[in-house]
Amino acid sequence: MPDTMMTKIELAVIALARGDPLSSVMPSWRCTLFLSDQRQHLPLANPRLEALRRYAVLFRLQRRGLAEAERERMRNAGYDPQQISMIEALVASRCEQERAPPSTAPAHPHPESTAAARPTICRSGQADFPFPPASTATRGANPARILVTNLSHTRLSHPRPLRIVAFAMLPLIFWGVSAQAQEQDSDKDKDHIVIGIGAGYAPAYQGSDNYRALPVPVIDVSWGPFFANLQNGIGINAIDTDHITIGASVTVMQGYRSKDAPAGIGKLSFGAGGRGFMSLKGAGFVATIGATKGFAGSTKGIIADASLSYPVSVSSRLTLVPTIGTTWADKKHNDRYFGVNAEQSRASGLSQFRPGSGFNDASFMLSAQYRLTDRLSLGAAGGVTTLLGKVKDSPIVFHKTQPLGFLSLSYRFGR
Repeated sequence: MPDTMMTKIELAVIALARGDPLSSVMPSWRCTLFLSDQRQHLPLANPRLEALRRYAVLFRLQRRGLAEAERERMRNAGYDPQQISMIEALVASRCEQERAPPSTAPAHPHPESTAAARPTICRSGQADFPFPPASTATRGANPARILVTNLSHTRLSHPRPLRIVAFAMLPLIFWGVSAQAQEQDSDKDKDHIVIGIGAGYAPAYQGSDNYRALPVPVIDVSWGPFFANLQNGIGINAIDTDHITIGASVTVMQGYRSKDAPAGIGKLSFGAGGRGFMSLKGAGFVATIGATKGFAGSTKGIIADASLSYPVSVSSRLTLVPTIGTTWADKKHNDRYFGVNAEQSRASGLSQFRPGSGFNDASFMLSAQYRLTDRLSLGAAGGVTTLLGKVKDSPIVFHKTQPLGFLSLSYRFGR
């Protein structure tokens, strides 16, 4: 069959798109949609067919106002310019037919005359496949929906692993659960609100002899360019495409309590910092680099981080994300976090220590997300981190290699 011709399933998708509202391809702003399970608006499991459905909906509603980026999306999905023109002609012709007054067609046309007048749209196999009547093109009442569902295997929400969020004492867990940076949808509908509860197990501070198990909230909000979570804090994505995300935010910087540190060292207050980051996505990998500069509390130093993840969809419900990462910090941060000054040395009996700038640690994390339902998810992450360079020789470091883990149960509002 020539590449420029449409298949039965593609024609069925175009026909069904006639009943799809704009909300099926764009984030909905209605709060009522957040509280209901809109299954009819879940994307098709086949990315190529979902790209076709999206284009048909947008062309029907926007026509000349359709952005060129949408045609580029179709070309990336495998449709050539001739096929795109054919899709536009088919959608336009059906819109004109639906707008035509009922009196323009006989009430009971002769079957043979109808067949003769009907244009051949395409040929697949032995029989032509025309558009179904508009009256049967609504969702939930069209036999073609069964055809689309069967050939696409299933209609489902593409796995979007949650950004499992923890307190600043669990920073490395974030690398293992950043799979939502690898958006697997064929569209850009990322708006969501995720809330839940979890439990974390991690050192009281890096190198500590004490571990803490604490309840941890799960918070992940993404709305247009705005986001809020405890990984990157509260901020804006200035650029957010299928392959690159660049953003800036205000986030928490880690400290520790005086009772968790050796006697005489005192506390290091938690602080706030300005963060910039960039994520690159390609060939299944997600590479992220970022830097945070403290401006209140804590060390007021600079911490830079880098990570590489590879999300793996084991099934439609289970996603695994192995991640490796490292951090670097400047002299101000390391000296205040791992150092022992003269006053602290006298109070604690420990030797004075100034590690200076350098790479602080390397880590490996493995996270998993299992979708119990379309909205309810169970998350888990575990891994190990090891201190590097001079900081591992700090008098307040008791263990240079340490495990950490996290469990969560979360609920997703929105699409």
